[in-house]
Amino acid sequence: VIPGVYEPVMQLACLDASLAIKPVFERFSSVIITSGTLSPLDLYPKLLGFHPVVRIALDMSTFRECICPIVVTRGNDQVGLSTRYEVRDDPAVMKDYGELLIDLSGSVPDGIVCFFT
Repeated sequence: VIPGVYEPVMQLACLDASLAIKPVFERFSSVIITSGTLSPLDLYPKLLGFHPVVRIALDMSTFRECICPIVVTRGNDQVGLSTRYEVRDDPAVMKDYGELLIDLSGSVPDGIVCFFT
């Protein structure tokens, strides 16, 4: 350790996912598990302690870029866009979010998924 020198620390933890999914399997008779990274498929039923009824692997299409995250801070009328609690009911903010989604949907060919945080 050298005084005054920042030394980052990487901490690794091996967590047992079967402990987290066990209450889900106990509560529900049908569970759908999806992921883009659950590979190899035979490994996860063994690790998580379940017997799949249906299991399918679908090819992923990567012939074009599909995700384009954007950050927008102002609407068309230059009103600041925010999801802060204090401005959630502001009609100008709601209008600008609506117009933004309408404008984007006119140029995005396959649809939009929008998350507000």
